[in-house]
Amino acid sequence: MKKLIISNIFYSLIEKFVLIGFQFITSIIIIRNLPREDYGVIGVVAGYFVFLSFFNISMESIILRDHKNYEGKEKEILSNFLIFNIFKSIMFLFFAIVLSVLLINMFQKIEFIYSIFSITILLIAESLVSPFVIYFTAKFNQKLVTKISVIRAILNLFLTMGLFIYPTLKYILVKDIFISLFYVFVWFYLVYKYLNFSLQINIDYKFIKNSIFGYSLWTHLNGVVTNFIYKSDTFFLSMFVGLTTIGNYNIALNSANIANILPMILGYQNSVALSHTKNIKDAFKITTAFLIVSILIGIITFLFFYFFGNFYLYIVTGIKDNTEIFKYMIYIVLGLVIVKSFASPFNAFINIKGSVKNLFKTTLLPVFVLACVIYYFSAKYYGADGVSKSNVLIALIWLVFIFIEIKKYGYKFKLK
Repeated sequence: MKKLIISNIFYSLIEKFVLIGFQFITSIIIIRNLPREDYGVIGVVAGYFVFLSFFNISMESIILRDHKNYEGKEKEILSNFLIFNIFKSIMFLFFAIVLSVLLINMFQKIEFIYSIFSITILLIAESLVSPFVIYFTAKFNQKLVTKISVIRAILNLFLTMGLFIYPTLKYILVKDIFISLFYVFVWFYLVYKYLNFSLQINIDYKFIKNSIFGYSLWTHLNGVVTNFIYKSDTFFLSMFVGLTTIGNYNIALNSANIANILPMILGYQNSVALSHTKNIKDAFKITTAFLIVSILIGIITFLFFYFFGNFYLYIVTGIKDNTEIFKYMIYIVLGLVIVKSFASPFNAFINIKGSVKNLFKTTLLPVFVLACVIYYFSAKYYGADGVSKSNVLIALIWLVFIFIEIKKYGYKFKLK
């Protein structure tokens, strides 16, 4: 299994490094060509879409835990996941329509409709192929997942260059529609080729119910809280500051999120590895190994942003003086490093070997409530500067709660 884990991590690293590079170039093109207010529109929309994540239940997340039980009945199982996600996609469209009316009336800018439906189309595409992506990853076929992601990234970068000619949010919407159609078509072709997959209309309501309420609902709620803490900054800021300030903060937020990539890979592959362990002792050893690597990567990541962050922002914005954005970014990166380096491996262990329900109730729910309070008052009284610093405070609170929870399983750190 060790070789398979290493192979999965290797191809995940290739995928993420390529995606980082292309995302970096793509963000430069978007930031330099869109007016700062339009980039603020993207930030506001992303903040409001955090609330949609409360209803975006990923039923297929249970595949990571139970994939060994699906042998011989992949068509039926994957069909149930897909049908559930089709209905979920209809809900996404309804949410997009309501949010469009709300934000256009609030800000008197028609451009909101383009950004809203751009994100919606991407969400629908990800939702439709998610069962297949998780299934192939759990079966140690990360190589295939990586190939498709890289091809999509290349196509996205190529089409993003159209902003040099059409620097509008409308063009980004057209681009994202084309990319999403391509992504869905490729995945459906591949699952037909490898699994001879065809959609089975017979819905197993008992399977869906047990998957959701037995596991997926709680992993979903855990993911929602995590996503909210990471992305709700701009939502709280939109209550008190203008679109230009939000645009600057959004640059810092998106630039800092690159620090999330490697720890995210390790956390996900930690879950895959843990799903194949036979006893708690092996699970502890694997978690510790991932924890050590995450901490080392976290330290290196922060030092990189601290010493080279100004140059990085100069490349992104084309402006030499980014003092304000750099200050926001450093605090956001520090918060990410604290959470992802320390809390993420423990979170992966509990998701696979522990109680995801208890994780939500005793750890993530209290952190969520505290984060809302801290973000709101820091945005109200200290603006973008206060919100950026709040990331560090919330991360430390999160770390304390997750450490208390992991100790309940008898985990002891051993440096090996």
